[in-house]
This record gives sequence, structure tokens and C-alpha cells, in this order.
Amino acid sequence: MDVNEGISLAVWTTVLCLFVCATAAWLWFYAPAGSGTAPSSLAKPASDSTRSTQRGVHLNQVNKDNGDTDIDIIAIHGLDTKSPDTWTWRDRRNPNVSVNWLADLLPVDVEKARIFTLDWPADLLQPSDLVPKLDGEIVTLLIDGIDRELLAKNKTRDRPILFIASCLGGIILMRALTTAADHECTTSCYCLRKATRGIIFLATPFRGTSFEDVAFWADPGLTAWAFICGRTVSKLLDSVKGSTSDLGTLVSEFTQLCQHPNWPFLVFNFYELGRTSLWRKLFPWLPALFFKGKPLVDSSSARLDIVRNPLPLSRPHVLMNKFDSNKCTDYKLVAGKIEEFLEKIRNGTPLKQADAWIHEKVYTEKRLNIERLSGKSLSMDQCYINLSIIESTGENKDRSEKQTKTELTSRYSPFSLNTPLKVETPNATIQVDLPSLFKEREEPDGRKIQPRRILIRGRAGVGKTTLCKKIVYSFMHGELPKWTELFDRVLWVPLRNLKLEDRRRADYRFTDLFIHEYFSMSNCREDLAQALYNTLLDAPEKRSRTLFLLDGLDEVSQGLSEGGMSSFLDVLLDQPNVIITSRPYGKPLAGLHLELETIGFYPNQVEAYINKVFTKYSDTAVRVQSFLKARSLLQGLMRIPIQLDALCFAWNGSINSSSELNTMTDVYQAIDQSLWKKDILRLGKKHDNELVEAAYIQESGWTEIENLVSTEILFLEILAFTGLQNDTIEFDSTHLSQILHHFADISPGFLPSKTMPHLSFLRTSDFLMETSHRTYHFLHLTYQEYFAARYFVRQWKANKPLEYLALNGQKNENPTPIEAIQFLGENKYTARYDILWRFVAGLLDAEGKAEKFFQAIEDEPHDLLGPTHQRLVMHCLSEVSTEMSLRKRLEVKLKEWLLFEYKFTGKTRLASEVEFPESALLDTMQEVGIDEKIRILKGVATRPTIPPPIVILVTSWLEDGEFITGKRDVLLALQAQSSLSDELLTAVVARLEDEDSNVRLAALRVLQAQSSLSDELITAVIARLGDEDWDVRKAALGVLQAQSSLSDELITAVIARLGDENRIVRLAALRILQAQSSLSNDVLTALALLLESERAGDLAEALLRRYKEFYTTLLNRPFVEPLFKFLLRGSFDEQWSWYVIDKRSYVNMPEWVESTSIDDGKEFMNMVTRARQGISSTGVTNGRSDLPKWDS
Repeated sequence: MDVNEGISLAVWTTVLCLFVCATAAWLWFYAPAGSGTAPSSLAKPASDSTRSTQRGVHLNQVNKDNGDTDIDIIAIHGLDTKSPDTWTWRDRRNPNVSVNWLADLLPVDVEKARIFTLDWPADLLQPSDLVPKLDGEIVTLLIDGIDRELLAKNKTRDRPILFIASCLGGIILMRALTTAADHECTTSCYCLRKATRGIIFLATPFRGTSFEDVAFWADPGLTAWAFICGRTVSKLLDSVKGSTSDLGTLVSEFTQLCQHPNWPFLVFNFYELGRTSLWRKLFPWLPALFFKGKPLVDSSSARLDIVRNPLPLSRPHVLMNKFDSNKCTDYKLVAGKIEEFLEKIRNGTPLKQADAWIHEKVYTEKRLNIERLSGKSLSMDQCYINLSIIESTGENKDRSEKQTKTELTSRYSPFSLNTPLKVETPNATIQVDLPSLFKEREEPDGRKIQPRRILIRGRAGVGKTTLCKKIVYSFMHGELPKWTELFDRVLWVPLRNLKLEDRRRADYRFTDLFIHEYFSMSNCREDLAQALYNTLLDAPEKRSRTLFLLDGLDEVSQGLSEGGMSSFLDVLLDQPNVIITSRPYGKPLAGLHLELETIGFYPNQVEAYINKVFTKYSDTAVRVQSFLKARSLLQGLMRIPIQLDALCFAWNGSINSSSELNTMTDVYQAIDQSLWKKDILRLGKKHDNELVEAAYIQESGWTEIENLVSTEILFLEILAFTGLQNDTIEFDSTHLSQILHHFADISPGFLPSKTMPHLSFLRTSDFLMETSHRTYHFLHLTYQEYFAARYFVRQWKANKPLEYLALNGQKNENPTPIEAIQFLGENKYTARYDILWRFVAGLLDAEGKAEKFFQAIEDEPHDLLGPTHQRLVMHCLSEVSTEMSLRKRLEVKLKEWLLFEYKFTGKTRLASEVEFPESALLDTMQEVGIDEKIRILKGVATRPTIPPPIVILVTSWLEDGEFITGKRDVLLALQAQSSLSDELLTAVVARLEDEDSNVRLAALRVLQAQSSLSDELITAVIARLGDEDWDVRKAALGVLQAQSSLSDELITAVIARLGDENRIVRLAALRILQAQSSLSNDVLTALALLLESERAGDLAEALLRRYKEFYTTLLNRPFVEPLFKFLLRGSFDEQWSWYVIDKRSYVNMPEWVESTSIDDGKEFMNMVTRARQGISSTGVTNGRSDLPKWDS
């Protein structure tokens, strides 16, 4: 035999062997099993008809969804099979009899669960024209498919899932979960990881299968058979061979994942006892004694070490996922374990139990209740929380401070009552709402940052704790969707509780905090606290999903300055996700991303609140609003939520529309009287040894009321004054004991613990705490200042010294006495006493005794500079409504200082203050020259409203024919006002006809600043759209753009400006039209007619594209001609074309193609011809056309 013959023999021998192996492999994998049942995942290939679908991941629900379900069961098949075949038992004697246990049996046992089958790309033989999928790619498809088809559609993306995994499906699921754990930063991975609560494995080969016994001939055989079929063998087959290092690593990682401290899940595995003979599949006709079978996945391979007692099923591998009835013993074992897991899942992990306990037992409706003074609850939709940015990060401090100072004080005087009360409306650019609190923000240097550490400052009583309740409530009820993407829980921690004696330990830890704040009433307090603490341990590697809401930093910054609790506080404040609330002068913090402050209601919220309170009495709501509108000083005051609530409560009690309440003190006295009437009944006061009845008290005057609660009033006065002197707003039991011990004037029988809960002027930090641990504060800092002023007036009138204690001082320390006149001299220029002195002046004026107080103010010591003294005088004068001989002299002095300020600084800050006397202001503006008039008006215009006498004066200036040079300046000054009176607006509109275009322009700027305009005023503005000056036309468009909505008539007027000769005007008109949420067909028709315009055509067409349904009508009659001219012009610059195919008209542009059917083809072409002729006729010169002919 020569060499060639030898090679030929070897080749044919090899071919013959491969053919035998391929035949054997085919017989083993694809020949029917001898049992007559459906083949297992290693027994039958997916048919060609299903392969295209199996390449993706699909879920199919197999049971009916009654809507009352809480858990999803997902069954995953193994290699080279599909659903429902994997789960279906078939009778070998009658193939028409079959049972799908997932659809037919299990729903009866798990009524409140949805059951899904999951198909995944499990083909053993894959198309050769595709790159074979790697394990990682299949895992990615699995994660994405479950998220897309299930999790994303659920109301909550962490709805619990229990997996049932058959054979190799279990390995794929393990890879998916370990991958998800490594990529929790992505939403789909995190949600899958969090939703998975349990897995039941059915014969999953954690350490390979007995396929390794035949792999030496089956591998080449399968490869040959795949080659013959034009396919390739799946890489997944490697996973069912013997144990490998990769498989061992996977099992190890999966085991750790199951035991995760925060998100563990239940696992259990069933293994087979039945034997499978792989050789018998090749030679099924030989007797069984020739073949010794063994389990395909034996007990050692199907076990996980963390499952202590796995259960065997008395069946071969092919039947491990098939059951014929609910009487089957093996089915009962599997179904019983499923039911057991479902019960445990519903009970939840320790962390889930902790979260549920906090939601259900701690964040109760009672705990989050916001009670109005009437005793009724304030609905959360009325709980308006307004925030503005102070600064973003440390690097932006200078910028933010400058921005805040400019934007907040340019409109208001820094000495205005609105400023310390924080009721200014900030610039829109620095306003922040709760839903967008954690929105990514761009820094000036271009860096983007998502704030996670936020400080919210707010003055006492402005609603910081209310804000905390709003946050917790909104988070729990899913009203903050962006927050829930970042956080799983919000932990509200009132920091004042850290000062309690039982917590002041050097070894205080998070678990102690959690037990004290949340789990003290739970029998599993230690386990729940530890589970919650475990979530924080993940923070270094993966961002914690726990948000701490730390309420009241200022209350602990002093009391915990050293020791173990101070260290714990530092750790608490250093958490990666925190919102911290504090008074403005709390402890400074480092590492903040964003600093905000709480501000009062916006004007529209005041109106909405009043309308809500008086829903059944709309006339009353109108009267309350009119009452405030007529009193500019009170408007700012009533933007404080609690003040507005108090006014509404007192209305028709001590206050009504006819009440002579012109000062802040008047209003507080009326509210004072109204609340005491309520509290007398709550305190159970007696008169002549009989309980006072409501009917009696409602008819009583102030003297009778004061006699009934004299002890309580005195207690509040001393408490308020002592707190003010100690810069204390939160009073604990120690403070109360000190005050009662040292002030003999308070009745010996007075018991704060019994009385204070019934006083409307005080609020407790937490009414659920033990009485001895409660702290109290006044409704708002101004109420503390009001009662402190009452105490000052009491001692002033009695010619007695003031007394106050050093709180937190020595127990037996005596009160510090000081004469009232001396106290006034030492503190009259101190900023934090400004509101106190206002109240003192008002209270003394109510009794006709204010003159002496003003004389004392005028006495030494004097402000050597002057302005601060004049502000004190005018602030106190604003609280005096009766005649006083000193007033005239004081007002003259204020006029002199106003003029001096202008001459010395060029500014008129004094005029900007609401408290500057109107009569003095009017006299000054009438007496000075034009320059001074305008300058003072600019100061007055920065007030919330312009006083009526000044309105009349300014109106006369605008109407005065001789006041020509100053009209523009007057109008420029009025631009600071957003709600001018009707009289002044009429005078402004009249200037739209002025000969001077600068005056017309200034008048339009004033109108643009208004919050709303009447139809009559809008009509006057429309007339200016045709003004000869383009600046005026543009300004007129600006006025229209500022309106909340525009009628079709107005929009049509705007459309006409698209053809304006000035490009800036055209663009201004375009912006208005683009801002409209929708345009009517009439308006769109008007736009279509502009297509022929060289100036407006491109703008009109760009707008029309947004309305595709209407745009298609352009391709048919009646707009063919204008559209043709527009497209022709543009086609020289762009790749635009228009053609007809099968009675459809097509416009083709690079970015899109639009088409519509043609109603009448002949008429359509006639319109195109007319358009062509019209264009050609414009080019006729000397009787001939210069344009080429179009092809027919």
C-alpha cells in the first residue's frame, strides 16, 4: 500500500467514525425516550419554528390574574427546550392527555401569586451564520427581559419574585443574579436583585452531570451533526459536563449572595433518585440488563451547601419538572415547599420587616398629622413647602451669597418686616421644589453634581418639622418618584432626642438609635435594628439607599459639644445621604452639596389656602383676601403658614372685614383673644365654681377672658421673655422647672405638664413622647416676641423691673433684674429685638400710653450714625394708629433723613420700607424736584404694593402734559411692580400712544411685569404690534408671551409678526407660538398661508411640522401652492423633494418623510401647475420667461 492509499484510508476511516458518532449523538439527544414521556431538557431540540422566538427572552403568564396578587412565580426551563413542553406531563398511552402543572395544578395552591414561564435562548444547535451567544450575553438578555416585560410594568419594581429553575436554567439564573449584584448601579440589575426573594432548583447541576461519561464520543458527534445541519453547538453544553473551576466559583459567589445581610433570599433544591442510561438512548432495543443507569444529576451535584436538607424526588431527570396530578407525592413535596417559601416571603426579610414596621407603626397618620389651630388636620396638598437655594457647594459660596443677596434683597429692603420673616418670593432661578431636590445640577465650572448632602435652614416656626412630615408622607405615598429611584427608605431623626439622658452614653451606636426611634415597641427590636444598620455597612462600596432626615441640628449643636454622643452625632451628620434642618445660626457643616432655606407662602398659595379653608363660604374667602389686600404690612406677615392659619381661625371670631385692624399688633391681639376663647374651654376653666360654657365665652370681652387665664398669660409672658434673653426657642422640662421655681407671681397650683398641652400658643416637639421628655416652642417666633412684649409692657406700666433667668444655669440661681428703661436703652438698636419693640409700641398705643415710650426711644443713648435710630422710630410708628403729639415731629425728622440719604448715597432705602409713614412720603415727593421724585419712586416701587396716596400722585405725573421729561423714568421705576392698581395701569396704558417711542417701550415693560392683564389692556398691547419702532413691536410681543394663555385672536396677531421686517421681532413671535401647548386648526391655517412669504415661510413651516396630522393636509389641497413655493425655495439649499407615487403625495427631507393620499389627482396636478406658472410669471422679462420648464 502506497502513501496515498494510506492517507485515503485514514481519511475515510475518520469520516466513518465521525458519521457513527454523529448518528449516535443524534440518537441520544433526539430519539424519543423509552418512557414515552416528553423528553427532558437534554432530550429534544427546539423546533425550527420556535427557534426565532427563543433567541429572545419572553415571559408568559399561565394563570388568571384576579388583580389581588402580591408575588410573582417565574419558572425557567433548561437547555434545548421551551415552555410549556418543559412543564407538561403527557400520558404515553394517550398523547392527547397532558398536564401542565404550572397552569393546571399550582394556581390552586398559590391563589395570590402570578405564575409565569420564562423562555430564553436555550437552543443546543445555533445558526452558523450568527456568532454563538456567550453565557454573559444570555445573562444580559435574561436580566433585560425580566425587567422589560415584568418589573418595569409592576406598580413597584421590587415586587417579590420566587423562581423555579429546572436543570441548566438554574445555572443561568445564578449567573444572572450574581451579575445583577455586581452591577446594582443600573436600574434593571438593582431591581432584579432586590425583587428576588427565593429560588427552588429542580435537578440543577451545580457540579456537572453524568453527560461527562459519554462526552468523549458525544462531543465530536454533536459537532459533526451540527456541521451537517449547517449549525454550531451551543457553548452552554460545557456547563452540563463535569464540575469546573468556573462552576465552583459561581456556586461560591451565589452562596454568598444568598446570605447577604440586607437582601438574602431563600433557596432549596430537589434532586432525582431515578436512573437515566445515556447508552440505552443509543441502543433502546437491547434488554435493560445490559445497561446500568445512574442519576443524570446526582445528589452530590444537585446540592447546595447552604441547603441543609434537600429533598429527593422518586423520578428520573426527564420527569423532575413534570407532574401528572396534585395527588402525586413528588408534586406535593414541590408545591409544599413553594407554599412555605411564599409564606416566608410575605413575612419578609428582617430588613423588609424593619421597613414595614417603620411605615406601619412609626410613620402613622397620627405621627404625620399636621394639626391646624381649629383642631382639624391640614391636608398634605395644602402643605406648601417653598425652598430657595442659598449655595450649592463650598466652591460656589461666594457666587451663591452674591446671587442670593442680589435676588432676595433687590426687591425688598433688608430692614423690611418681610426679610426677617423670610416671606420674600425669590427669583425663579433659585426656587427648588421637593420632587427635584436631588436633581443633577451644573456648577459654574461646568461640573455636574447630584446633591446627596443637603442643609435646609429656616427660622423658628417657619415649618421645618412640617417639612419633615411632608417629606416622609410624600415618600411613603409615592409622590416623589425621583427619590424612590435613589432611596429605599427615609429615616426621620429628631436630633433633639439625642439629648435625652438615657441616650447620653459613650458607646451609643446606630442600633441604639434605631431601637429608640423606631423599634422600642417591637419584640424583635434588636434584629430589626441590626438589619437596618446592615444597610449602612454597604455605603463604602455601593451607595447607601438610606436617606437620613436629621431634624433640628441647632437644637443639639450646643448641648452635645463634647463626649461620646458628640462623636456619634458627627458620624450621623457624615452619612452619604442626608437632609439636615436647622435654624440659620446652627452649627456650620462641611461637605454639603446644596444649602437651601425655607420661605413663606407665595401670594397665589395664600389665596389657594384661604379658598380651601372657606370652601363652603366663598364670600368669606373673598372678604379675607380683600382685608389683606387693603393692608400691605399684613400681606407679608400672612405668608407665614401658621399666621395665615391663625387669621383664618380668628375670622368671624375676633376678626372680620369691618375690624379696625391696621397694625401687626392689632392682628396679634385679635388672634390672641380668639385662641384664648378656645383654650378656656380646653382648660376646663370655671367661673363661680361652674365650668365656663362656649356660649358665655364667645360673648365675653378681653377683660373677662384675661381674668380667667391670668396665670397662663403670665406664664407665657415670662417664658417668652426669658427665652428671648437666652436665645432659646425650645423649652424642656428643666427650663419649665426653673421658671416655676423662681417666679412667685405664677400661681403655686400651676402644673405645666397638665396645662401646656392645652395652650394653642405652644406646640410640642413630639406629643407621642413621655411628658417628661417633651419640649415645647411657640407657634412662631413672632408669638414668642409678642408675649415677651406683653411682659415688658406689664412691667413698664407697673414701673417694675424686668426679671429673667439664665436658663441651664445653676439650679438655685436667682433671676436677673433690670429696669425696663435701662433694658430699652441697652437693646433698642439690637436687630433681634426689632419685632419686640414694634409690639411694645402697639400694645402701649392700644392703651393710649405710647407717648412715653417714644420719648424714651428719643432719649440717650443715641445712634451716632442715625439711620438705625430712624428705622426704629418708623417701625414703632407703624404700630401706632391713635393720635400722638410726637408723631409730626418724628415724621419731619424722617423726611429730612430720606433726603439726606439721597444726597449722601444716591439711594432711597428708607422709602423702600413699608413702614415709612405715607403722609411724610407724600409730602416729600410733592416738594422735591423731578430727579428726587423719580429716585424716591424707585425706592417705593420695590415694596410689595404702592400706597394709594402715592398711586394718585404718580398717576397725575403720567397724565400731566408738563411732566414730559420724567414720564419714561416714572415708567421704568414702576417695572418693579407686578400688581399695579387699576388706576395706575390705566395711566400706563395711555402712554402706549405717547409720541416718544422710549415712553411707549417703557410702558410695555411695565405691562409685561404684571401678573395678569384684562382683555381691554391686551387689546391696547395688540395695537402696538404694528408700531413703527421694532423695539416697541418686540416689547408688545413680550407682554403677550408673559400671559398664561392666549386666545386664537391674539395668536393670529402674533402670527402676522412672523413676517415682520425685523428678524428679532420675527424670532420673538416664533418663541411665543412655540410656547403654546397646542394651536387650533384656524391658527394652523393662518400659518399655512404664510408659507409663500420669504420672511415667514421657514418659521411657519417649522411650526407646522409639530402638527403632523395637519401637515399632511398641506400635501393635498388647498395648500399645495404655498407649500410648493416654500419647498422649491428651500430645495436649492437642502436635499428636499416632492413626488407622487400611487396616488400618494410624498415630501422627502433628510430627517423625515411625510405622505398623504391625494383626493383628486387631476386637481392636485392643476394646483402644482398653477404654482409653477405663478413662479414663472414673476420671472418674465421682455415678454419671455427666464426660468426653465419643468418636466411633464
